[in-house]
Amino acid sequence: MKKFALWAVAGLFLASCSQQTEKGDFVINAHIDNAPLGKIYLEELTLEEAKIVDTAVIKDASGKFTLKGMLPEQALYRIRFAENNRFILLGLDAGTMSIDGDYNHLEQVKIENSEASSEIQQLLNEVSTKNIALTTEMKTLDSLYQAKTPDSVMKPRVTAFQARQKELEQFIMKAATDTKSPAVAAFALSMVSTPTLLQDQKVINEIKTRFPENTLITSFTDKLNEISKKDASPGTDAMAGEEENMTAVKIGQVAPDFTLPDLSGKATSLSSFKGKYVLVDFWASWCKPCRMENPNVVQAYNTYKNKNFTILGVSLDRTKEAWAKAIQADGLTWTHVSDLKFWESAVVPLYGLNSIPSNMLLDPEGKVIAIGLRGPELQGKLQEVLK
Repeated sequence: MKKFALWAVAGLFLASCSQQTEKGDFVINAHIDNAPLGKIYLEELTLEEAKIVDTAVIKDASGKFTLKGMLPEQALYRIRFAENNRFILLGLDAGTMSIDGDYNHLEQVKIENSEASSEIQQLLNEVSTKNIALTTEMKTLDSLYQAKTPDSVMKPRVTAFQARQKELEQFIMKAATDTKSPAVAAFALSMVSTPTLLQDQKVINEIKTRFPENTLITSFTDKLNEISKKDASPGTDAMAGEEENMTAVKIGQVAPDFTLPDLSGKATSLSSFKGKYVLVDFWASWCKPCRMENPNVVQAYNTYKNKNFTILGVSLDRTKEAWAKAIQADGLTWTHVSDLKFWESAVVPLYGLNSIPSNMLLDPEGKVIAIGLRGPELQGKLQEVLK
């Protein structure tokens, strides 16, 4: 079940390259009111991981900190607050930039000496407005489906909804082609579904031609080419798994911790499962593909549950009744949690979820070792790591 979502969180920003030097030393002077005290990380983002580049500490209520480093080229970075993993995304250039704003409204922070930040803020505001309308319509469609509305009513609305989804993706693709910044282009592309990107190879090639030496653009387009070749190979189903990999959390990262209530209302944290291999399974009772995949997940659980493996089901349901009924009907005997907030669930921006079913396999230290395991791939990966 596809749900178009922003990459990771509402407050995301990029720095510019149109009138700034891409290579050299950089300094970030930040003032964030109401920011939690503690450590701040500056991390470079690639398709595979987030690498720590510098750290700082907010020591008092002033909310001031400085981050520094040397930049080989314009790229995507993020300033991450250690307390709850909220962050500000940056398209970093050499030079000095300043960030000023409120921790409670990171989407409105003011970034100076960073033209592309204004560009990305405008893009995100427009995408957010369109996405809110789509989410509202999705909820309406779900309600109509639950009410067993006749196909004669459903089909026109579903067709119109799909057309609006397509329009939004084309709007974002145009932003990627119009920008002068490779970081902005890469960010925009990351918000578009893999099938759409694969259908617009001409656009992707044009972007690669415009930024031929930028590592992020090159790795992004090379990855798409790899997916395209795999998808064209007989007997493969690469695209589904690779699309799941286009999320905020990447293989090699430690999965962000979260705490949600289980069926009894008890607060349960992902970190409480450390020491075991854990499949974090995002699903919902109303999601038909999720329910179709559940028998495979049940088989995997029953096969490996005695080999230091478990599953944490994270539901995007809206009612406890529907959630509990689906768990019982599908025989899902592992731990389940949900805040019953549908696509407004706290885990959606934390993990950058844009569709369900989606899953991540974590090692005993909580590090992501696989993403988007479906069908035989789930059994195969578990057999590999749980010898």
